[in-house]
Amino acid sequence: MTKLLVEPAMILTLDCDERLIERGHIVIEHGVIVAIGSGAYAGDVDRRIDASGMIATPGLVNAHTHSQSSTMAGFGDRLSHPAFMWLTQAHTARRTPAEAALVVKLCAWAMLTSGTTACIDHFPGQRCDFDDLHAVRDAWTESGVRATLALRFFDDSFADIAPPGITLPDDADRLLGPMALCDVRALAEAFASRPHRVPVWPAPSNPERCTQDALLWCAEHAARFDTGIHIHLAETAAQLRLAQERHGDSTVAHLHRIGALSDRWSCAHSVWLDDADIALMADSDALVVLNPESNARIGAGVAPIAKLRAAGVRLALGTDGAGANDNMSMQEAMRTAATLDRRGPRAGWAGSREALGWATTGGADAVRVPGLGRLAVGAPADLVLYRLDSPHWAPLNDPVAQLVFAETGASVDTVIVAGEVLLRGGRPTRFDPVELAAEARAMAARLRVRNADLFLLAERVAEVLP
Repeated sequence: MTKLLVEPAMILTLDCDERLIERGHIVIEHGVIVAIGSGAYAGDVDRRIDASGMIATPGLVNAHTHSQSSTMAGFGDRLSHPAFMWLTQAHTARRTPAEAALVVKLCAWAMLTSGTTACIDHFPGQRCDFDDLHAVRDAWTESGVRATLALRFFDDSFADIAPPGITLPDDADRLLGPMALCDVRALAEAFASRPHRVPVWPAPSNPERCTQDALLWCAEHAARFDTGIHIHLAETAAQLRLAQERHGDSTVAHLHRIGALSDRWSCAHSVWLDDADIALMADSDALVVLNPESNARIGAGVAPIAKLRAAGVRLALGTDGAGANDNMSMQEAMRTAATLDRRGPRAGWAGSREALGWATTGGADAVRVPGLGRLAVGAPADLVLYRLDSPHWAPLNDPVAQLVFAETGASVDTVIVAGEVLLRGGRPTRFDPVELAAEARAMAARLRVRNADLFLLAERVAEVLP
């Protein structure tokens, strides 16, 4: 491991003292920051990055995305949630392990070029086996992104998106049906018992598609292996209705009643929560991952951000998959989350600093990596250099406000994760983006043929459930 020096840069530390260093240095060794301060660094180093005319910030954390959707930007518009879900199946089902690994790199490329250094990948969209999971974990490792692989599964029916009166393909149960809980357990334990750079967590698709035994197992597994649990929670009105029909109460109340809810849960979306749900989330210290753009894109609703903030619920941010959001820009997610619910007295509005916290230290809570989201001695060396000569920063008025409200990710020049430079001059260092894009286009064309029956099914669902 070399000793890396980044200077001279403006440094937005987001540390405990909220320091903005006008012109300073950052020294990295063994994947962590070992020195940070004003002026030039006087010690010896092995390598220097010239950060003249740049601002250094902590890397952003995308706390909810789906790598399998990375080929789906612009794939459909004004779709109902069921139609969106079935068209997603058509685009992503029947992939080989190599194809699943390919779209991970596509996802990593999109995140790195917009300043995201860590993520939770809710994978897969269908059943998976050891080879699938192994290929995806290896692909995240090869990308260098600080990824957490959330093993998405369900062991009950997907009644919230079931298409009435439509016959599914002959192999639908094998492809898209529930996984036996014993198979999920075997997969999760096989990966959790082998410490790895990319941890694997239990991650129910959503509680309405899972049995009570599965939800309790998630809590037990997470406690046993000291992991988090990732889940879609209360994303749509249909899911709320199903919870009421099955349990006579909300999903959150059900999780609390069976003793599963805890601070290990990171809950994506969390749109359809009432005041009692929010109180339970706060009491259990569960974390909500806001996905404001994807919720708006598919008409799922708006999360009660103001009420969550007032109750003290921990918040993080995600883009969701490219199918629901079209891009991986966490800057857009910050801006949308901060401005979406600006009603009432201005003193109660979420500001740019708070939104940036959701995308940095809030994300660190979601991925359970202490110190992430800050630039300070001892913190993981995950940082981004933005060019200050871009229109988003000219002139420089307020670095935090401009990062949240003006920046799009287009000014990102250099990205460092765990002390390694993964993006230099806007280009990835671990893979060739031109070659990657060509492979992605070829794969998408193959899947159009391979999954012709699923594309036809998605068209019929859109007609039945508009």
